[in-house]
Amino acid sequence: MKGTRLLEYEGERITKDEGDLRYEGRPFTYLFGIGKGDIVIDGHGMAMFVNHSCQPNCETDEINGRVFIKAIRNIKAGEELTYDYWLYDGDDEAPCHCGSKKCRGSMYSPAELKKQKARRARKQKQLRKAAKRGVRSKANGSSAP
Repeated sequence: MKGTRLLEYEGERITKDEGDLRYEGRPFTYLFGIGKGDIVIDGHGMAMFVNHSCQPNCETDEINGRVFIKAIRNIKAGEELTYDYWLYDGDDEAPCHCGSKKCRGSMYSPAELKKQKARRARKQKQLRKAAKRGVRSKANGSSAP
């Protein structure tokens, strides 16, 4: 039923930095950022199996440092539980394959996707400048940097 708390995201609370170290090089994690994101829950329990969707049937609700998964609409028996992960940091790809009509193609939040796009644009600009400097140096007869 809409508004019903279905699960709690449970697990050890650790710093984000500890989570990054703990899961370095792994293809997936069950970390859930709480508060401002400095602390994460290293998820264990049923809530870690709730999948991502860009058109979910659940959402997360943080209350006093606890995270609950609650229904945002009536859910049919046997229907997969999903919420929008809205990942908020990272450099790795996190493609979404939810298949919804509103799929944004990524599990990152729209704000994080904007930040990633800006970082890529800055990097491309730096590479173009460096390449231009290299061409200029060769034209002047000096060695490339």
